[in-house]
Amino acid sequence: MLEASARAGDELRGHIDALAEAIVARQYYRQRALWEPYGERGRELAVRDTIYHLNVLADASTVNESALFVDYVAWAKVLFHHRGLPTEGLPGTLRYTYELVQETLSAEHAAAVLPIVREAMEYLPLVPDTVDPFVTDDRPHGETAREYLDALLRGDRTAASVLIGEALGNGTTVEDIYLHIFRPCQWEVGRLWQMNRISVADEHYCTAATQLIMSQLYGHIFSSPQARFRLVATCVGDEMHELGARMVSDIFELHGWDTHYLGANVPAEAILSTLDRYSPHVLAISTTLTSHLNKTRDLIEWIRSSKHGGKLRIMLGGRPFIVAPALCNRMEADICGTDALEALRAAHDILGAQ
Repeated sequence: MLEASARAGDELRGHIDALAEAIVARQYYRQRALWEPYGERGRELAVRDTIYHLNVLADASTVNESALFVDYVAWAKVLFHHRGLPTEGLPGTLRYTYELVQETLSAEHAAAVLPIVREAMEYLPLVPDTVDPFVTDDRPHGETAREYLDALLRGDRTAASVLIGEALGNGTTVEDIYLHIFRPCQWEVGRLWQMNRISVADEHYCTAATQLIMSQLYGHIFSSPQARFRLVATCVGDEMHELGARMVSDIFELHGWDTHYLGANVPAEAILSTLDRYSPHVLAISTTLTSHLNKTRDLIEWIRSSKHGGKLRIMLGGRPFIVAPALCNRMEADICGTDALEALRAAHDILGAQ
């Protein structure tokens, strides 16, 4: 089944540019009053966006996980609404995608792709056009998280750092700072960008500032007594979303693991070389974008066929595995956690059973 899905995803990718042009042409013809005010520039942007939609659809088709595309469509609806784009056009985009996939792909491959589009079409009307905040005063350390985020958003990295230092001095643990301040604030930054309240520059600043402040805590993190377990953590391929993997690595270090964090955009050869050097018990692979799932699967297959394959435990994390947890088993991973502590517990359980 997965092999057929992979072939369907490959065929879809081979037609993406032509399909995007055809979908937008059908939009402009059938929904003329909605789209014509955007003019030729609007048409160009619509083609660009539709290419992205289709790539996510191809990714979801390849691994036979409709949840990945449905989750993306829900995200896009919020994005459209808060940028003043016509969310009422999204049902048409999905409808014309369905029609043109049916007209373009072979019957076998269309049969693998169309149920995913249909599920997104059915779910779209149920999706709200906003997302609830992740930082609220009623959550653990919520007031501190809000003050920390406010400092970052006004560009005051020093005040944010001082706030974390004060929290640490008042007895807040490093683990709580990671899980109840850094993590929800990063989610909130993403939400604010999605809802068009901050720019991409603001988002990058907040992330870079948090990475710097995390590094200032390393004296507390790396003073933990070391246990017998070793972890290597990395992002797959050209994946640049590294903060989640860094947080997981630091939480493991806090709990006595000997960790080696490789960061973003690490070639597979370098990962295998690191495994040769450190012989870790667990390799943690972070994947945020669906477009990197193929590289994740290829890396796992390569490792499984290497000398490390029989004993190394592979842990997967990132948005795709939260949305579609079954992907972990399909990619022959051993551990999948929705957060660092769950992953840590799962790692201890599986290693304790050896």
